[in-house]
Amino acid sequence: MSKSKKVWVADDDESIRFVLEKGLVDAGFEVSVFEDGNEVVNQLDLDKPNVLLTDLKMPGRDGMDLLDTFKSEFSNIPVIMMTAHSDLDTTVDAFENGAWDYIAKPFDLNDAISKISKALDERKIRSKKRNKEDEITLDKGKIIGKSPAMQDLFNSIGKLSHSDSTVLLVGESGTGKELVARAIYEHSERADKKLISLNMADIPIELLESELFGYEKGAFTGAEKKKIGRFEQAHKATLFLDEIGDMPYETQTRILRVLSSGEFYRIGGSEPITVDVRIIAATNQNLNEK
Repeated sequence: MSKSKKVWVADDDESIRFVLEKGLVDAGFEVSVFEDGNEVVNQLDLDKPNVLLTDLKMPGRDGMDLLDTFKSEFSNIPVIMMTAHSDLDTTVDAFENGAWDYIAKPFDLNDAISKISKALDERKIRSKKRNKEDEITLDKGKIIGKSPAMQDLFNSIGKLSHSDSTVLLVGESGTGKELVARAIYEHSERADKKLISLNMADIPIELLESELFGYEKGAFTGAEKKKIGRFEQAHKATLFLDEIGDMPYETQTRILRVLSSGEFYRIGGSEPITVDVRIIAATNQNLNEK
């Protein structure tokens, strides 16, 4: 059995420990189970896991305490939190404190195994990065850095590369937002598809929606033939929207509808267009102040 597939499970519920241990062993992992956080910390003197899967709420030392311990002393070990208390505040707190991922109970065993596998894959990628002078290789160039801030950035890129969620990059002009967007794209499962890029500030407001969503022939004066918009071009791929802070609120609303439903209408169209698009957006503005 591979030494790099060592998973520790901490949960005060015996049935959860049993199900996870059996399922993970059957999937080829080396598994150790613990009733509480104190047992985990004591075992750290003798051994280390490759991934920790821990319940959030446990008697004594709970999951957040374990997360703090691993973040400060073993930051290269991914921690996945489990909880039946799947409220927004709890989720945000876990991620802000460094959790790699979050599993709400009751969970699907295959989903848990998938997240553990992705965490192990990311750990390997991060280990390789450390062996290559702390860098992320891009198709054209590299992102290189050794500072704690850059290590946090590499960690975030690795995590987001294994996700299909929408990403918002915020930073001043010239800080490398487009490089980070490309790094996320090139290391994602959509890397075999196109990266469609669009700078909102370069497009006149009156042309923005037709550029994003396209239009039907005859939709307006000058629409002599059908135009396929960027969303349609990015089906099954990634759409990078730069300077999204310059986008009108009406267009933002249309994009939110696409994100929630996966559908939109071309201008002048009567049939919905269904798309599967991963969006990475960037801005140099503080959107909370707008």
